[in-house]
Amino acid sequence: MQRNSFYKTNLKYLLIFLLLVIYESLSSIYLYLSPLYGVAFYYIIRHMYEKNYLFRVVLAFIYIIIFEIDKGFIPLSFLLFFSIYYFFIIDKIERFFNDKNYRIFFHILNAYIGYYLINLILSYIFNYTLPSIDSKYLFYIFTDFIVASVVV
Repeated sequence: MQRNSFYKTNLKYLLIFLLLVIYESLSSIYLYLSPLYGVAFYYIIRHMYEKNYLFRVVLAFIYIIIFEIDKGFIPLSFLLFFSIYYFFIIDKIERFFNDKNYRIFFHILNAYIGYYLINLILSYIFNYTLPSIDSKYLFYIFTDFIVASVVV
């Protein structure tokens, strides 16, 4: 009789997700902990069409929604940003850069800058306040690049 390991792997990734949510809340307290937004974004881009990664991609989307709420961004604005990025930008970056590290860096850089610009536009339209962008986001971009280069 063969044992199904599907539930064990999903349980493992659910526990990793819960640890990441705790880490993300700690990144709100300790400002020099990167919230790993770029890593989650790159993970979604890399594994969106793979059947084995569907549960993990959904968890990454949920992680980004928690990131939005915790950091004060407009909830569900990531879905708007991701759809614009997916349909208009991702193919250009994939064709222009042959090296994996360049693609990782530019996807993460575009993730932070583009997401902030989408929130800036939405906050102007709906008259919301927006968290200011400062030099710590440069630190987040570089730490996310290092983590994504190693992990993803």
